[in-house]
This record gives sequence, C-alpha cells and structure tokens, in this order.
Amino acid sequence: MLPTIETLDHRDRAVAERVHAIQLVAYTQEARLLGVTDFPPLRQNIEAIQRSEEQFLGAFVQGTLAGIAAIEQTPDAATLCISSLVVMPAMQRRGVASALLREVLRRFGSHALVVSTAVGNGPALALYGSFGFAELDRRFAGSLELVRLGRATMPPEPHRKESS
Repeated sequence: MLPTIETLDHRDRAVAERVHAIQLVAYTQEARLLGVTDFPPLRQNIEAIQRSEEQFLGAFVQGTLAGIAAIEQTPDAATLCISSLVVMPAMQRRGVASALLREVLRRFGSHALVVSTAVGNGPALALYGSFGFAELDRRFAGSLELVRLGRATMPPEPHRKESS
C-alpha cells in the first residue's frame, strides 16, 4: 500500500511530539549504522521542532505516521534544503522514503534542492542517487564525514495540446 503524504502542522505540540519520536528512533538507528555516539540530529527536542521554520511532510501508512521529510530555505533563495528525511525502522524498505522524496520533488522541484548525509549512509546515498541527486562536496562535522548532494531544478512540464 502506497503511503499518503500530508503537510504536518509541526507547531502543534502533539504533532511535534510524533515528529520527534520518529526522528529519535530513525536517527538512533542511523547513529548505530555510522558507528557514532554523538550524533547532532539526536539533540533536537520537541520545542525546537515547534519553533522550526521548516516545512514538514508526513507519510501515512494505513493512518499511521511512518515517515517525515523536512524542507527549509537556504540563504540562497533559489535553493531549498531537505533537512530531514526519516522513516520508522519497521516501515523501511516499503517505499515510504521514496514516496516522501517524490512529493518533495513534486512540491519543491522548481527550486534547486540540496541534502546532506553521512558518507557511510549507503541506503540514503542510494535513495538520493536514484532521484538524480549528485555529490557537490564533502566536509567533516567532528569525526563524521558528510556529503552534500544536489539536484537542479526540474524543468516545467511541457504544455500538451489537447486533441479534438
């Protein structure tokens, strides 16, 4: 069953708590995958989510929130950043992340998009690569090597002449 994607009102405390719970579980899993104990995304709290200027999308599977994508403006107004894309571990490998990324591209594809992930996060790199993201650069955050990926704007759909 394909997930349905909805905009989330992260300023609502109950919604922010659900977002935080999914991020906590998913980022704990990612920290284990990367072999790190100090993982910055795990420091975010509910109040920070509520205050965030990001736009949050939620993927629902049979009415249950299974994954989240967060998009934020970069200093370059033409570029948006996918600041978070996480899926509950029990819902992974079911197309939830792909559905979220497809919706991000549908809604925000007229902007250039960037995303950062750890060099060691093979599943994330494969996902973004399959959607046309390419490596822009690398940097270190402490001992963790990050890669920044980018995707140019999507061309507008061609105007189709209707036949009569």
